[in-house]
Amino acid sequence: MNGKKQYEEAVSSVVGEMIMIVLVIILVALFATSAFSLIPGGRDASVDIAMTNVSGDSTVIFWHKGGDWVEKKDLTVVILGEGQDRNEYTAPDFFLYDHTGNRTGAFDLGGRLEVVLDRPLEGGDIVRLVTQTNVVYSGEI
Repeated sequence: MNGKKQYEEAVSSVVGEMIMIVLVIILVALFATSAFSLIPGGRDASVDIAMTNVSGDSTVIFWHKGGDWVEKKDLTVVILGEGQDRNEYTAPDFFLYDHTGNRTGAFDLGGRLEVVLDRPLEGGDIVRLVTQTNVVYSGEI
């Protein structure tokens, strides 16, 4: 009888430890789920931009005055003209320069973006600098 009693006690302690391990795993999973839901999501780029265009000239220059940097491949310049006229200029169509005047792959503080348009801007044209998710700059000539 002594051997049987020791065997039953050993089984109950193993079962007890397994239950404790399962409880710990469940609690860790619940904590991780609730903690990850508190992490803030991504946000859109926020950039301070100034635009220059000499009257009658077809070159538009955007100046990065502050905020987040944006990769060249994510930028598009959109010109909305009178009526349904719409022109888009993407990465191969414009050049980015850093604050020292060297070409770069990102639109960052002090940098400039230069795009040569198909035609000079006219009064009423809307110029936009957009990313894939938001409008970074919008202005009317």
